[in-house]
Amino acid sequence: MRAVLGIDAAWTEHEPSGAALIVDLGSGWRLVEAASSYTAFVSHKDADPIVRHRGSLPDVPSLLAAAHGKLGGIVDLVAIDMPLSLTPIIGRRTSDNLISSEYGARHASTHTPSVTRPGKLSDELRIRFEAAGYPLAVSDPSGRALLEVYPHPALIELASADRRLPYKHSKSRKYCRTKAPLSGGKTSSKPGGGSSRCWMLEYKERGMLCRCRLQMHAVSK
Repeated sequence: MRAVLGIDAAWTEHEPSGAALIVDLGSGWRLVEAASSYTAFVSHKDADPIVRHRGSLPDVPSLLAAAHGKLGGIVDLVAIDMPLSLTPIIGRRTSDNLISSEYGARHASTHTPSVTRPGKLSDELRIRFEAAGYPLAVSDPSGRALLEVYPHPALIELASADRRLPYKHSKSRKYCRTKAPLSGGKTSSKPGGGSSRCWMLEYKERGMLCRCRLQMHAVSK
């Protein structure tokens, strides 16, 4: 069994961070669970639904224990979409600039980290996971490890996309098209509405598969 815990980390404590768990039992990767906050991920399946997800620092032992309960096994890798470093991050790094130079024209530049965002939050995540047995890997991971990941460029490559895949729910109307009738019985695609399949849903399905493949390659190393 191979398993990856992925965290879409907010850069402040006030916003919720998403968590997802994938596993490969030998027949391919599958999604075990996805949650909109740390609290939702560790909550019992019979708990009341969370009306509003709130931000917090992660209780790493609880996250890993919850993952263990869902898997019946140990997480191999923790992958976090947030700048991570063995030293304090005070500004843009060489890696940020290289990614932006390569993928900026494809709408996949990196955000600029600073002393305050994510600042100490990044250090806290690294320290807490290291204490739990997942040290930050800055080269090929060996054994259990913590990884910094930036999904947008990986999704572009794995999905053979021309640009960053649309993913913001708040902008879903921009990603959808409906079939509007034209003269002669023909149809034309127009933005907005929801009677036809949404581009965003198709991209999300492709993106989920690509994320799983990305983590699979990391675990295989």
